[in-house]
Amino acid sequence: MQKFTRPITREIELGGERLALTFSEQGIAVRPVGSRKPPKEISWAGVLTHMTGPSAGTSPSPEQLSAAVEQLRGPGAKSAPKSELEPAPAPQQPSTVSPTAPPP
Repeated sequence: MQKFTRPITREIELGGERLALTFSEQGIAVRPVGSRKPPKEISWAGVLTHMTGPSAGTSPSPEQLSAAVEQLRGPGAKSAPKSELEPAPAPQQPSTVSPTAPPP
């Protein structure tokens, strides 16, 4: 088994935002690139628990992804440009047809 001798940081782009992921012996820390705020962190046990939970194997919707990135940025932060976000699907209108008795 290879052990962590020091944290490893890599950058990814997700939801139109550049994020820095730092992998360490304790778990994973995620923050927007250039941010000075403390990162959001999860332990390796937390990662495993999340991956084997009820929503395991499902991908988040674009709206959920955007909301997660905004939560990382914090309140009052500038949001990602609209061109990078996918438009939300139009809500479906409920049927206005009421059930009626069959014709005689």
